[in-house]
Amino acid sequence: MEKSIIKNAIFNTINKGIQILFPLITTSYISRVLGPIGVGEISSVQNLTTYFTIFAALGIPSYGVRVISQTKKNQKLCNKAFTELFIINTISTLVCILLYFYILNMTYNIYNCTLALIFSSLIFFNFANIEWLYQGFEEYRYITIRSIFIKLLSLIFLFLLVKDEEDIVWYAVIICFGIGGNYILNLINLKKYVQLSFKDLSLNEHFSPIIIFFMSVIAIEIYSLLDITMLTVFVSKESVGYYTNATKIVKMVSGVLTSFAAVLLPRFSYYFSERNYKKIGELSRKFLNITILVGLPSSLGIFLLADQIVTILFGSLFSPVVLIIKILTPLIIFMPLSGGVFCQILLTSGREKLYFYSVGIGAVINAILNIILISKFMHNGAAIASVISEILVSLMMIIFSYKIVKIQFSIKEFSKIIISGLIMALVIFYISKIRYIKFPILLLILEVISGIIIYFFLLWRLKSKIMYEIVDKLLKKN
Repeated sequence: MEKSIIKNAIFNTINKGIQILFPLITTSYISRVLGPIGVGEISSVQNLTTYFTIFAALGIPSYGVRVISQTKKNQKLCNKAFTELFIINTISTLVCILLYFYILNMTYNIYNCTLALIFSSLIFFNFANIEWLYQGFEEYRYITIRSIFIKLLSLIFLFLLVKDEEDIVWYAVIICFGIGGNYILNLINLKKYVQLSFKDLSLNEHFSPIIIFFMSVIAIEIYSLLDITMLTVFVSKESVGYYTNATKIVKMVSGVLTSFAAVLLPRFSYYFSERNYKKIGELSRKFLNITILVGLPSSLGIFLLADQIVTILFGSLFSPVVLIIKILTPLIIFMPLSGGVFCQILLTSGREKLYFYSVGIGAVINAILNIILISKFMHNGAAIASVISEILVSLMMIIFSYKIVKIQFSIKEFSKIIISGLIMALVIFYISKIRYIKFPILLLILEVISGIIIYFFLLWRLKSKIMYEIVDKLLKKN
């Protein structure tokens, strides 16, 4: 009846991986071309723009997935719901464009105005941000192919147009093209799924849930936005450059894990409407297992290899990034929990308020810690604040979710993952001491491949049920 969850997860993971891997590739190139200050200039303005794109989008990117997944079997209702959300999104976009230029006029001495004007296009294109429609229809194959196409074009333009520090404007244009291009293709492909219908519209029925989703989005985005904003205002653009590159490394891994759980949103909405709690519990357990299975060794590996990763990707000018990455590595496990399976349980079960309480409290704690720590430890303080607040948010969501769905897990099976991960870390540590390999990238590849082989070999020898279950599911292609 429905598209395979595993296939959806794979396509969504590929898409998420591309979304994160592409900036990583470009950042490696841009870091050497623009340096820490240039990277900081771009990140500061992009961060400012993100505040307004969040306000323009309201909570529709998450709420829209739920609405479409619940109405997609009734074309008339689906057309009506889409039109209502599209109108609300368009109005909010126009308002935010005006507010953006008003704020920009007040802060022209802080931000690069030329870059700010270019990035304003991202706010304008928000009206066409209908990714939620395709996610609601579970069209992850289309989303992935489209993303690959746009990213490849952007990469070509990057290498052709950005050659030195003077080309920072071209880099900003390419970033906006990489996002806006997806939105335009979504509009072109729209008629295959829905049609605008202006009969019997009822915008009011969406306001209450949208506000709840919106408040939750604002709160959770504080982690990534407030850090950079405070570093921009109180420290320096150079510090922003260090912090931005560090977070990209960590989010590259945590984002892939979170994407596995993202495909649960439309499926969970359906199962909750059917009151099929058994199925929800089974799916939650599987995705929780994937998070732990991949997240633990990834966090250990990134921590041990941070020095080499930074040198290879960003160059010696970004050496302060190493410590930031090491501080942030716990997020590889905790971000997929708070932004993944437990987040989906709360959102699809109608407990948006519990989700808001979790991220709201976390945001307040994050803001307080940033004020205290950034003044003393600069970018390292921002990293510490993010880790502490994210752990607290994850714990709150776990507690709330377990009151809704009982997820079974085995301490014995998790202990096998911990043992395998620690032994893998020891192997990587000793390999890193090898001195006769002259090329750093070859040593890094050897460490990564050896770590993966050792880790999964140990899980096999320990007869990990979690690993066997996932492998069996993939082989059957269900």
